[in-house]
Amino acid sequence: MPRTSGLAFLTLDHHVVHGRADHVALSDADGDLTFAQLLDQVASLAGALRLLGLTDGDTLHVDATGRPRAIAVLAALRLQVVPGEGGAVLSGEPVVASVGDEEVPWGALREIGRTDPLPAPATDLDGVQAWREAHPDVIDVLLDGRTLRL
Repeated sequence: MPRTSGLAFLTLDHHVVHGRADHVALSDADGDLTFAQLLDQVASLAGALRLLGLTDGDTLHVDATGRPRAIAVLAALRLQVVPGEGGAVLSGEPVVASVGDEEVPWGALREIGRTDPLPAPATDLDGVQAWREAHPDVIDVLLDGRTLRL
């Protein structure tokens, strides 16, 4: 089996593979998500965004809070898109994805992505570390295997 060292893998998949699937990864007013449940939601969102046309190196702006922000940031790592203005946007309350002329509500994104969840890339492309620098409160907590409390 090839060795995977990408940030997306190390943040979530690593914990699931190494026996922490049922440990709480995220806790907020809506309840708890285990590492396995969070991985499912992140991979589904990343798959949906890929189906909408986002690909490696594209730009994504995340303007969301709480659980949707955390899931979107982690999905961006999987997609290997870079943070910034001028590309796709995840924003609003409730969150809507704007990709080109498409606007898709948050709830629909999860359902769309469940049909083709995105696996973690083996290595990182340039720009992926920018997500860690912009959102260490999400990524570093999960890298350490701790619970993200929102």
